[in-house]
Amino acid sequence: MPMWSKKGCTQLGANYLLFDFAVRLFKLVDVSQLATRAQVVVNGGEHRGYIQSDGTFAVDNIKLGDSLLEITSSDYAFPKIHVRISLKDAVEGGEGTRASIAARYVQIGSEWSDDAPVLTYPLRIGASDKYDFFTERQGFSIITMFSNPYMMMVGASLLAVFILPKLQANIDPEALKELQLGGKK
Repeated sequence: MPMWSKKGCTQLGANYLLFDFAVRLFKLVDVSQLATRAQVVVNGGEHRGYIQSDGTFAVDNIKLGDSLLEITSSDYAFPKIHVRISLKDAVEGGEGTRASIAARYVQIGSEWSDDAPVLTYPLRIGASDKYDFFTERQGFSIITMFSNPYMMMVGASLLAVFILPKLQANIDPEALKELQLGGKK
């Protein structure tokens, strides 16, 4: 769990501290692949930070306690991170208090537990997936064309038009008269 002295962070009020988090996007070949609108969002928009060209970002004025850190990007999906910031007394011989920051991956919809492993500092967050908004158009397939219900109906109609007259010509004339008389009764 990383520790910082209170001198290294700025006191902004009773419950607010200013921290800088350095994050490297290691799964992306080049950070320039990220759209310029990519942001780091804390607690659903309570605080925002922008990703720099070297892959680092800073978020100011994060409250003591629990926060949810998300990276919003239109091209890539990133894991969500639970960040817990707390103050602890300094070790003997040290001055004041220290800020303790613990970051863990979190699954949305589940409770934040302390059982998940703590991430090391600096946080290394990689894209978990690339969004694919377009599907490739399928090529021509004769099987797909003939499995279409409309094509099946056209095929059945063509069979009726061309095959039934030939079948009727092969029927015995006496049986044909019986069928015609049976239909008139």
